[in-house]
Amino acid sequence: MKQKKFRLLLLLVAMLGLCGCQMEVPDGKVDRHYVGVGEIEFIDASVEQEEGSDLAIYQTRIKNNSKHTIKGLTIEVELENGRHTTIVTQDTLQPNDISGWIRCVGPSSLQIDDLKMTRFMIKMVDDNYQETVVTYDVGRDFYTYNQLTKQEMIDPLIKVEEIEFVEPTLLKKEDDQVVLQTYLRNNSDYNLQSVMYTFEDEDGETYTLYSPLEIESQHQSSLLTTSSLPSTNWDDYQFKSVNYTYLDQETLVYMMYDVRLKQYFIK
Repeated sequence: MKQKKFRLLLLLVAMLGLCGCQMEVPDGKVDRHYVGVGEIEFIDASVEQEEGSDLAIYQTRIKNNSKHTIKGLTIEVELENGRHTTIVTQDTLQPNDISGWIRCVGPSSLQIDDLKMTRFMIKMVDDNYQETVVTYDVGRDFYTYNQLTKQEMIDPLIKVEEIEFVEPTLLKKEDDQVVLQTYLRNNSDYNLQSVMYTFEDEDGETYTLYSPLEIESQHQSSLLTTSSLPSTNWDDYQFKSVNYTYLDQETLVYMMYDVRLKQYFIK
């Protein structure tokens, strides 16, 4: 009898092990092994009227106060009169990191209290690059944890260090507008189909430098520019990600390099 009970226990353990994709902790409470909503801090949140428009804009930055790395966050929001919007950032936030500015439609009353957050979806990644989506239902006060398929380590045909900035300049125009001007040289053995750099300034404003045209192997692009920058000091900017595409045996590969994680991901 004892042996039969032992076998039954082993069977239950095995079955539970097979069901590890979606996990609900008892009563849906927060699990300390994952990011909790209480560890998400909203920095300098406000609602303002868009200049020259009747549209209300909610803006905020998000700080990661957890011990985990966040790879993106989506918050579903209910506004007055049944309207809905979302607060979204794709920034990678390591512990104590603060995101760039996030903006979305806000309540027409311009009152933050009229903005009701209903669901949080937080994508986090552990030291082994295992991604988990933490979903929190505000109305039910209920957490769900969904472990995603683990991404393999990527060794791309074109690496970020093979894309060279040639003659980069931060130029101040007569109207005090600062413009980034540069050429990009492809030093790899493969043709680069497109590339986009995302970077932010010290105030959390995000900018992009984009080349939509193919840059052949050992060639450089035409002159690329990004305008409306605040400073001519290179130290006032930090890169966040590099998104680029290339052909691998006639298959277009979408690659993303996460600067903070120092890791490549296929999109």
